[in-house]
Amino acid sequence: MTKEPKLKITPAKGRPMLNWVGKKPLDYVKGFPAQLVEVFDPTRKMSLRGEAEAISYNELKDNWHNLLFHGDNKDVLATLLELGFRGKIDLIYIDPPFKSGADYVRKVELRGLKNLGQIQEDEASVLQQTMYFDIWNNDTYLQFMFERLMLLKELLAETGSIYVHLDWHVGHYIKLLIDEVFGPDNFRNEIVWCYTGPRKTPKAFSRKHDIILFYSKADQYTFNQLAIPHKSGLHDTGQVETFGTLREKRISEDQIKEIKILEERGKILEDWWIDIWATERYRKEFLGFATQKPEALLERIIKASSNEGDLVLDCFIGSGTTLAVAQKLDRRWIGCDINKGAIQVTSKRLQKIILKKIEKRDSSASPQNDRIYPTFAIYKVNDYDLKLLQTEAIELAVQHIGIQRTRTDRFFDGYLGKNLVKIIDFNHPLTLLDLQLFQDELKKRPDEDRDITIVCLGKELAVDPWIDEWNKKHPVNKIKVIELKTDKKYGSFLIHKPAETKVKILRSAQNDKKAIIEIKDFISPTIIERFNIDNKLFKVKIPDFRSMIDTVLIDTNYDGNTFHIVYSDVPEKKNDLVKGKYEIEIPKKKIKIAVKIIDMLGEEVMNVFEVE
Repeated sequence: MTKEPKLKITPAKGRPMLNWVGKKPLDYVKGFPAQLVEVFDPTRKMSLRGEAEAISYNELKDNWHNLLFHGDNKDVLATLLELGFRGKIDLIYIDPPFKSGADYVRKVELRGLKNLGQIQEDEASVLQQTMYFDIWNNDTYLQFMFERLMLLKELLAETGSIYVHLDWHVGHYIKLLIDEVFGPDNFRNEIVWCYTGPRKTPKAFSRKHDIILFYSKADQYTFNQLAIPHKSGLHDTGQVETFGTLREKRISEDQIKEIKILEERGKILEDWWIDIWATERYRKEFLGFATQKPEALLERIIKASSNEGDLVLDCFIGSGTTLAVAQKLDRRWIGCDINKGAIQVTSKRLQKIILKKIEKRDSSASPQNDRIYPTFAIYKVNDYDLKLLQTEAIELAVQHIGIQRTRTDRFFDGYLGKNLVKIIDFNHPLTLLDLQLFQDELKKRPDEDRDITIVCLGKELAVDPWIDEWNKKHPVNKIKVIELKTDKKYGSFLIHKPAETKVKILRSAQNDKKAIIEIKDFISPTIIERFNIDNKLFKVKIPDFRSMIDTVLIDTNYDGNTFHIVYSDVPEKKNDLVKGKYEIEIPKKKIKIAVKIIDMLGEEVMNVFEVE
């Protein structure tokens, strides 16, 4: 496939109504290679190749498999444009950062140990795994969102819609951005989602609603009017009725009649939703993500603005709720996240849904719908794969170096002694552009006399000469760099002790078409360290090594590149253990079997065996 070096981005539709330092529209973007990492194909009917060409829209449209990307969503969206997805997405839902000033964590408990690892809301437990930082200065946040909204508009079909989920922190800013990108005439609704809970807001009314901004790409867009049956009760969200597909801005006489008929059967939905909140059904869905949304909320949005077979995109997937609901409603989907833990949780969630749908279809005497899209593939775009989660690595660096974090400074991240500290995103090295931003910031602070410590994973060669020259000319604001990859004092936490496992694989003596796979032992030094216990106490506290294992995946014909999930052991309940011993069908010929084990903190270890 011939790749153009740059992809042109269409200018924004609306008049600029919001400005910030560094505002710059996207004129061009460049895609990145997409590496096929993992495939889930329980029906074994798909033929997937690892090349980027295999996921171009033209290749996929007649032989679809769903797409899950690990990478920065700006890179992923640019790659989708390069692969021919411009104007192909029917519905976009995003739940981006709210600029809340919080670090969002995932609560992690070891399996089968109800009393060990329990986390209270206010505890600073070592088993709170930081998944996302939501600490931004205003200018950076607005530019971040502006660029992604422009890319999303390019991907959205002419009959498509976008829903942007926000709250009081930035909803007013982002509405102006979407007006600029999509045009104010394409604004459809500001949906108010009301919920309740015990939290109180000091000296203010308790904040208990989010807003969801609903825009279309153009005047003609897919919209299915929804209604809640009158007798269903306020909190029964499972019985939403739909009718019609409105592809015109004006409503015809026939459609008015349909609305009247629907009103007789139920209450037509308005733009304030009080019937979806933390019900028992939602609590059963909860996967430990602080920002996780109820499936009923996404079910309503997806039913309203798409039809079966339509393509749904979410580029901030988190725990994967959008993709889970799209899968249940027989939509195609594309999802991405920069956080590897989000990819793992979403993959595990989707595997369960797909297997249940296949089982239900196969057991039905007369299956009504065979369109369940049972295959998805995980791709890596660019390479953000640290041995630790990036967010965890940053948090460990903060603790290890002794940085005191601050929430009040819009540019610097904290203090180290008397020095101001700036942490450079671990996705890239410290560059001259980063240093220019320091220079620009210090010009705005003429009275600032503190020195500066920069923490980075690595740095470009040109950085040291620039800093040497800067320090010669400045008696104050001297710059020191802690480069974690080379710093023996502060970078030691990056010395990673990988998980170890002992797996035994034999061809069955009773049936040579089957293999017996048994996990004999598993140990995760990271989990042990996080519990802050030694090996002797560890053996007492955790009598079964399977408590540390979240998921077991098996590929019975590993090709050395892409892991095809032929068998997955994903326990149904949080407290259940993986089986640990498996009898799997294999061909009679000599093959390679790969066993991938994912621990409770998301670390993966894979062993490959040749079976005669």
